[in-house]
Amino acid sequence: MTMTSRLAALAGALMLAAAAVASAADPVGVLTEIRTERGRVEVKRAGESEWKPAQPLLALRPGDQIRVSGEARASLVFTGGRGAQAVSAANSPFTVRPPAAAGASDKARALVGGVTDFLAGKQKELAYLPLSVRSVRPPRVAQIQPRQTKLQPGAVTFEWSGSNTLRYKIRVLGPQGMLWEQANLARKPVAYPASAPALEPGVRYVWQLETAGEPMQQADFEILPAAEAARVRDAIDSLVPASLPGFSLSSVALMRAGYFLREGLCADARRELQTALATDPDEPTLHMLLGQVYDTVGLGELAQREFVEARDLTARR
Repeated sequence: MTMTSRLAALAGALMLAAAAVASAADPVGVLTEIRTERGRVEVKRAGESEWKPAQPLLALRPGDQIRVSGEARASLVFTGGRGAQAVSAANSPFTVRPPAAAGASDKARALVGGVTDFLAGKQKELAYLPLSVRSVRPPRVAQIQPRQTKLQPGAVTFEWSGSNTLRYKIRVLGPQGMLWEQANLARKPVAYPASAPALEPGVRYVWQLETAGEPMQQADFEILPAAEAARVRDAIDSLVPASLPGFSLSSVALMRAGYFLREGLCADARRELQTALATDPDEPTLHMLLGQVYDTVGLGELAQREFVEARDLTARR
């Protein structure tokens, strides 16, 4: 073997070793915003040579790079509560390294650190999804919320999908049997009435949904005890823009929704994401996490629709 070929082989081995080390390293950040209008956001892994389109909630490791062109932009939140970083064409390509200092209070930093670690495992492969949202049929009749979730104390509202021409019956059951039943309902949210027996914290309840021509469905929920609810409210009150300098509004919404989802409060996570999407409907990371919420509670068709939307928004230029 000639000296040139030896050097080439050594260089190749070093690149492979670097790639292996990079892939084995713990994530130091998560992509929480990808805006590709009139531009492009791409990522190159450490030790690799190919730039690939950035993906929502992509976990990033030391040495990874983000490249932004045109008017596109991206945001990442660092693990360990070490702040956030905006990336645009002006500071592109950006090499991912954890910052030395954090930009949030100790309390907010701890919360963001836990949520970011949780979100780092929520990316989904988007390449093999259906071609369009229209090709994913939503469930004809399905319980939407509450569904396999914990709830904060307060009013409980039941929501489902289905035809507006049908009439529905719902009932709520506890450990001792039926608590409340209502028939001939139109398809619109219905609140658990104050006249019905009170729902107690820490008890598993089931609500059932019936309509003509469809099998009866049921889903469970649980009210948080007062101490746990106070802890959740205290945490959410810390995950606000004023406590998270440098975070985009979408990134703040992701932190809040991610916290709810991690704590099993799927209904709150859904509401948080839907509120954010009403203001920013073109943010793919919001759609990605909403898809994860639907996936968690077993609404596969709705999850697929959100994943397809996230993919299409990411690819749009």
